[in-house]
Amino acid sequence: MSYKKRGKRQNSGRFPTILVLFFVVLVVFEGKLLINIFRNGTFSEQITSQVDDLLATHLLETETETETSTEKATKTNVTVISETEGTQQSLPISPAIVPAQETAVDDSFFSDAVFIGDSRMEGFRNASGLTQGAFLVGVGMNLSNIFDEQFIFMYNEDITVFQALYNTDYKKVYLQLGTNNLGEYPFSAIKDKYQSILRAVRKELPNAQIYALSIIYVEESKVTTGDYINNANIDAANQYLLEICEEDDYNYIDLNEALSDGNGSLNPNASSDGIHMTKEYYEIWLNYLKTHYIKE
Repeated sequence: MSYKKRGKRQNSGRFPTILVLFFVVLVVFEGKLLINIFRNGTFSEQITSQVDDLLATHLLETETETETSTEKATKTNVTVISETEGTQQSLPISPAIVPAQETAVDDSFFSDAVFIGDSRMEGFRNASGLTQGAFLVGVGMNLSNIFDEQFIFMYNEDITVFQALYNTDYKKVYLQLGTNNLGEYPFSAIKDKYQSILRAVRKELPNAQIYALSIIYVEESKVTTGDYINNANIDAANQYLLEICEEDDYNYIDLNEALSDGNGSLNPNASSDGIHMTKEYYEIWLNYLKTHYIKE
């Protein structure tokens, strides 16, 4: 009689144990450990290695999320009025906004400054009482024509703003434009145009502190030059300008903090036509600049 050779008896208790451990790993780590589980090394070594990797990844993600949350939490909120809806909106204060300084400067601070802008900047030159600084201004100057139109009379001829800036060494630039662009379509083009101007100024004067002045509010009931010149449009344009300052590292000066009535409009009786201000308010503008600057 022939007998078949019996195989070596297997340990019946080992397989269920491995199977249970396998499913524990699957449930706890959602399958992330199984990728390399049968590579070189023991089962326990592979588990330890991959757990360490998972923990390290989780810690890195947690630290990133914490930093982002902390950054958001440190921003202070300021309440503004929405002209279109009549409701209050809470917006973060931007680090690009120039803060108030404890000490006001005198006129000599502006001896190496140039002021560029439209008729509102021209009014500032004529009525604020500022005794120092250069002015490149023109009635009707806007974000579209500043490169080509010859607003400036210099060297016995009419030249453009950037021709006037050529080969100069101003250390501060104050730019106030945008009122004459509020009726443009598409409105979002204001951002691209303003950004092009500021970058051109920086290229011409790379060592200067560049201050972008907010578009000043209007008194809408007095404005007769077009209903597009309104405070809702001004808010939107100023938001574009603030975004540019944040993105490209310019200094944003919020003149409306000093000149508005606190409800999203120019102070009553600050202007006869709703746009161009009286001497008193140009003086307020100057005093605001004297307390809002970047320390040298």
